[in-house]
Amino acid sequence: MTSSAPYASTSLADLLPALRYADPHLLAARLEDVRLPLGWWHATPLMETERVIGAEALSHQVAQALRSLWPHVELGDVIPVLRLLGTPGVEPGKTVAQVAREAGPGVVDGDRVLAEVFGSILDRLHQRGVPREESEGTCVRDAVAVIARWLPADAPAEVRAALAVLRGLEEQPADGPSPVPVPESVEDQTGDQSEAVELPAPREAFEDHDSTEDAEEPHVGDASPPPVPGLMAEPLAAFVRLVTDWDERGLVIAGQRTFTDEPMKLQYLGERFSVSRERVRQLERTVMGSVRRWLSADEDGRAFAGHLAAVAERLGTVGQVAEVHALHPDHARPVEAMGVPLGDIVARLLPGGTLVGSWIVQGDAAALRAVMQEELLAACGDTPLAWDEAVALGLRYGVRGEVLADWAADLGRFQVRDGRLLYWGRSLNDRAAAVLALHGKPMSMEDIHAQLADGTAINSMRNQIWTDERFLRVDRNLYGLRAWGGEEYLGIREMIAREIANAGGEAEVNAIAEAISSRFDVSAASVRTNLAGPGFARTRRGWVRVADETSEQDAPYVPRNDVAGTRRCFVGADGRWWYRAEMTADHLRGSGFPVPAGWAAHVGAAPQREPVQLRHEAGETSLTWRAQPTFGSVKPLLEHIGASVGDQVFFNVTDGHLNALRLPAPPDGLSPETGAARLTGWTAAVNPAEAVEVIARRIGMDPGQEGPALLERLAERGDKDIAELLERALSGAVPAF
Repeated sequence: MTSSAPYASTSLADLLPALRYADPHLLAARLEDVRLPLGWWHATPLMETERVIGAEALSHQVAQALRSLWPHVELGDVIPVLRLLGTPGVEPGKTVAQVAREAGPGVVDGDRVLAEVFGSILDRLHQRGVPREESEGTCVRDAVAVIARWLPADAPAEVRAALAVLRGLEEQPADGPSPVPVPESVEDQTGDQSEAVELPAPREAFEDHDSTEDAEEPHVGDASPPPVPGLMAEPLAAFVRLVTDWDERGLVIAGQRTFTDEPMKLQYLGERFSVSRERVRQLERTVMGSVRRWLSADEDGRAFAGHLAAVAERLGTVGQVAEVHALHPDHARPVEAMGVPLGDIVARLLPGGTLVGSWIVQGDAAALRAVMQEELLAACGDTPLAWDEAVALGLRYGVRGEVLADWAADLGRFQVRDGRLLYWGRSLNDRAAAVLALHGKPMSMEDIHAQLADGTAINSMRNQIWTDERFLRVDRNLYGLRAWGGEEYLGIREMIAREIANAGGEAEVNAIAEAISSRFDVSAASVRTNLAGPGFARTRRGWVRVADETSEQDAPYVPRNDVAGTRRCFVGADGRWWYRAEMTADHLRGSGFPVPAGWAAHVGAAPQREPVQLRHEAGETSLTWRAQPTFGSVKPLLEHIGASVGDQVFFNVTDGHLNALRLPAPPDGLSPETGAARLTGWTAAVNPAEAVEVIARRIGMDPGQEGPALLERLAERGDKDIAELLERALSGAVPAF
């Protein structure tokens, strides 16, 4: 990522390397802030931290941590950059405690002076009104060389990173790429449990690399001028000069193991060269030691290190290997002796980078993926996120807008549509909900299906939407999200019953017909036809009510379809009927949810009657029937059985007691017949013939049913999900009994 601030991605741990090795619990007690991510000091850019809590608060937090955790350590050892900056008022060799004590007798005064020291570093780092000091007889390059010679051989990479940052502050133009340290190691990428290849630390500082002078030199072949400031004119020629002195073993190991996506096994290379696996490891260390020394000590190598720094600066926190190949014509060309494109080598040598598939990630790749996954899902999980807002979110983590769409897709099925970022979930239901959220208004089944454009059969999609409580049917063929609210369309007869109930139990025919036809895609004639059918009774001329089966108010309600004819209802071996519901986030949050009329009537509920009170193992709930039968919250019961989103939960009511059985989401690779039987609560594997027998018995049919008859009955009940799986299982060959 290119930024107006040269070191926008620098974190606190880059300036205080000791943070990477300190006890996390001690650090959390002193540095955690509810406004910042957990462990922010490792990866959150300092500029972002300052934006959230302010530079002054940040400096005081650091001061308190310094004084309490490292009081007897030299301040220059804890903050190595001080040795180069020479901050006024801090004498060399003073410990943290000594610097704090000299400020005054109190803890507050000590914290203040330490905070001022760190604040001056922030000012220099972000170029806030700090004048560049002119050297008096000693150039900056000499100062850097002195510091580099002072570094011990085992100095952490973060210390050298800070040194490189400070060198860039002194010498680099404001819009140039920041120097970054040469990589410390190349991780063993094979399946063997090999250690990381540790390489010796540099003993000298980098020399200047003037990309402008390089650009004026003659080019070899058809090399074009460097497309990015700071890149070498001919990096391939420089690297080829390095490997010219390598023997065959070194070239083979580098080309077929170290710098390739498909590294050769240690055992294979050992057999090829008649040496042990450990010897191959040693040879690989030797090869990479040669690269390391070349990058730090050779003129070509130092120029190549600057080239790597420019590439890393261009990519920012996240980049793709394909981008590296495109940054320079030489990157697409192979190093002939190794048979590997130079771009693959550059991608693996970038300082601080980790190769994750086709991505190059700076810092902790797993942590970055986790935190961005969480933030993106929170930002656009329910409502699509405007692209400029998504870009701003990505920039907080150093992810450039030009790669954000691909990075988000790789993180977790996020997708950019119509200039907005949305969560393109794993299930068909999730994707249909995303389409509706993107358009912001109800859509027909056909329109939703066209937007999915993933080859899913429309009948399968329709069944998924019908059985998912996130969706609300708002007209005969219009569906929206329940979260939007609005009136639910239940069918003509149910809508008539609702109108009568809302009118107090009796309503005028013309008023009912006009009210329903004006709100829904239903003709007034259809409403009148249904009013003349069973279920409604005339009270006086032109007025109707819902017909009573008996004159007694407590007579059992007889639904149009009994429980055996109701979708998602299944009978167990003990003769009890269970209703299946797929768990969503709304269920787990405690929202009520509708249940089919056939099952509700089976357990004793009826329209416009008193709610059915139910007890269960974790408390109580109720089944209420106004416009439709609806369960109250069953969140405590779901928590009790450990239900999660995607699980199938089967409910049964016996003697006023609500029972629930959890069936986890099925494993991958289930056969269609086993999947169909599983939706009825049968968990054992079955063949197609057994599936027909099990499913028929579970929906109350007599034994000995044939496949076509069962499919027809499933269609009548509305169990399209089971019917679709069973039809695939039978594949036209109907089992005989």
